[in-house]
Amino acid sequence: MLMLRALLPAVAALFLFGVGMRSANFEPPAWAYPEVQAPRIAAVKTLLTRVPVSARVPRVVTAGRAPDVQACSSCHLANGLGHPASSSLAGLSVEYFTMELANFRNGSRHASRGETPMATIARALTVEEASAAAAYYANLPRLPWIAVIEADMVPKTRLTENGVRVPLQPAELEPIGQRIVEVPKFPARMSGPDPGSPFIAYVPTGSIRRGRAFVSTGGAVMRGAEVVVPGTSVACGTCHGVTLRGMAHAPDSDVPVPPIVGRSPTYIVRQLYDVHSGARSAPSTTLMKPIAAQMTLQQMIDVAAYLASKQP
Repeated sequence: MLMLRALLPAVAALFLFGVGMRSANFEPPAWAYPEVQAPRIAAVKTLLTRVPVSARVPRVVTAGRAPDVQACSSCHLANGLGHPASSSLAGLSVEYFTMELANFRNGSRHASRGETPMATIARALTVEEASAAAAYYANLPRLPWIAVIEADMVPKTRLTENGVRVPLQPAELEPIGQRIVEVPKFPARMSGPDPGSPFIAYVPTGSIRRGRAFVSTGGAVMRGAEVVVPGTSVACGTCHGVTLRGMAHAPDSDVPVPPIVGRSPTYIVRQLYDVHSGARSAPSTTLMKPIAAQMTLQQMIDVAAYLASKQP
């Protein structure tokens, strides 16, 4: 613990003296920022068929409220597991959920590329609606939802109106390049968000191994117990917990920390880049800023691939 406490101030100092608030070393990857049409506010009744019958689903989740509060389930699904264009809310603590809504409201969390409807929604939510949604999603289980496959060639895809990529028909392949390609396991169901359709994430060959090394050592190159090349970061488990399933609060902090395993790798890359660019600039991201600011796109992809490959 003493070593841990020594590391965290060093990371914070690096941010204060060496990393700018709003700068990026490379352009945001277009594939990680799908253009999403605003969902209709109408109730999304079909999304509730696979939610445990014991769950009491608040109206803000199923129907939203005109004119600005979209139904939570229209993007994040009624099971809370989300898709690459949204995020997984299942199992997030009420404290973290509430904190991020506040960050959307005050403008300290937005996207590096394109627009997100979350700022408008967060500002329009009543305290009661926000509390109901937070409590509902906090009580949902985090389930396996993404199968990660390393590949050199991947399906060509198109974007649906809700920002999900689906394979072209007839099927065609193309090189994956420096990308992650996520597609639903059952593409025919994706005319609308479907909580019964998990995802397949294609990632570059070798990315899981490289990501495991970065997550475990903070980017250091090890030879047995010897550090051959020092890392530019700290091990992710320092703040996100040994199992990477989050912590009530980061060490020596009152900031709640979310789980990062089993989540959409496209979403993870997007969040790393948003911190890297300064689009996410809330005080709660202070410890992540110097880490993300030094990461390359390849490192973001590798880390995201490894985290997605782990059980939630």
